[in-house]
Amino acid sequence: MKTKNYSVWEGAMLLTAAAIIVKLLSVVYRIPYQNMTGDFGFYVFQQAYPFYAIAVAIAFTGFPMALSKMIVSEKNKDDHLIKTAAWTAVSLGLVSFLFLFLAAPFMAQWMGDWHLELPIKVISVLFLFIPLSAFFRGTYQGFGDMQLTAVSQLIEQTIRVSGILLLSYYFVLKGYSSYETGAAALFGSVIGALASGLFLLYFWKKGVAAPYGSKARFSFLYAAELLKTSIYLSLSALILALMQLVDAFLFVNVWIESGMKAYDAKLLKGVFDRGQPLLQLGTVLAASVALAVVPEMASLAAEKKQKEIRTLAKLSVKISIVFGGAAAIGLIFIMKYLNVMLFKNDDGSLALAILCISIIFVSIIYTTTGLLQGIGQGRFAAYTVLVAVLIKILGNLLLIPSFGMEGAAGSTVLATMAAALAQLLKLQFVTKFLTRSRKTTLLTLFISLILMGAGVWTWIHMTENYIFIADTRFEAMLISISASFIGAVIYILCISVFKVFSQNEWNSVFHSIGFIQKVFKRLKKRRP
Repeated sequence: MKTKNYSVWEGAMLLTAAAIIVKLLSVVYRIPYQNMTGDFGFYVFQQAYPFYAIAVAIAFTGFPMALSKMIVSEKNKDDHLIKTAAWTAVSLGLVSFLFLFLAAPFMAQWMGDWHLELPIKVISVLFLFIPLSAFFRGTYQGFGDMQLTAVSQLIEQTIRVSGILLLSYYFVLKGYSSYETGAAALFGSVIGALASGLFLLYFWKKGVAAPYGSKARFSFLYAAELLKTSIYLSLSALILALMQLVDAFLFVNVWIESGMKAYDAKLLKGVFDRGQPLLQLGTVLAASVALAVVPEMASLAAEKKQKEIRTLAKLSVKISIVFGGAAAIGLIFIMKYLNVMLFKNDDGSLALAILCISIIFVSIIYTTTGLLQGIGQGRFAAYTVLVAVLIKILGNLLLIPSFGMEGAAGSTVLATMAAALAQLLKLQFVTKFLTRSRKTTLLTLFISLILMGAGVWTWIHMTENYIFIADTRFEAMLISISASFIGAVIYILCISVFKVFSQNEWNSVFHSIGFIQKVFKRLKKRRP
């Protein structure tokens, strides 16, 4: 096996950079798609989207991480493990495809819309290609090559997003139905997965990775361990997708049972789904931190460096809360204008604002999951996600009939809050990361968020009353962008003045990310 000599952090940050771009692409395309197809067309797409998100969590996170860890720990048995992983991936993909394809009619009925059978069948084809890509990524990562994994992710998402937008534009132009347009857009995801798989297969054939030998045997023990670990690693990355999946099955059905017409319920679901790209955008930083801290935390845990473990855990959680909180509060204050700017009108703004509260908790979940995985507590993190799903189901059943979209948003907030608190308590129990923490930090953070919110509200109030009415998308865009800029400036000044991050914590960040430190040293050398 030919390998690249990347350091742990260089490899981790390479994957993190790719993950950020992938998430941004995943967020950006939904806005023009909703603009082209309307709320009903967006509803159709979003009903099938959670199945794609599940496949991606396995292909980008769960399976590759599980396989790469096993390759590192089983160096003398590479052939057996690689053969097992390859056949496990193929079998998993085939079984998933058959199950979803055959169950599509029943799932569509359970979602309250039999027309969804076609989009679900189209997305099922994805499972024929994406598990094999996951196998290649895991193998390359196990032998230290992160570059091919990162490039393959970028290729897949670029082709996928291009396919979604081009196909949906063509189908809308030709007058196809929302369901046919949604199916065509979802086929863009299949094309992206196929392209990524062919890219990885090409380098496998070129000898970047040596195939397993003829004496290699399939091991059921390896297969069981691989599947179990993949599920644990994938579940926490699926927190938002699982919340969406619950909404896909319950949102419309609960509304219809409450007496609403089916079309109106589906249209409301499309409006509610506007919040998903905003949630993803607000949690990009936390998801990236989670990817980066896993190898570092695992290394510290192996060396039993308790002090360093506490330092890393404390700093990581603080980053997730500081920036997750800022994203949540900022989006809440500008939601009405952002909604008009992105989606043409302000329908559902209150529900979307409530939904954005969960950004704080999802950011914590992503970060604490990475930390818990690094110290061998990934199983607990996975269980908390399952509990969150149960809370979400009960919340939808109880809250939607009384509070509508706001109830669905509230159930997501309650579910993610429960999982976040459980993971924080577990992390504290295992690492004692809050030991000797400054008690004033939480207060200063709270004050910073209040001042930021007050500044944004004041600016919005002034613009609406003294500059313009904000009744066009362009004016809504001006308010959204200017308010975001003002809020960011106020917040950065506040966390700097109040010293929310200590000097030691800043030093820890630059010490951990070695290549950033090198960049700063080079810049200093160039100064006259």
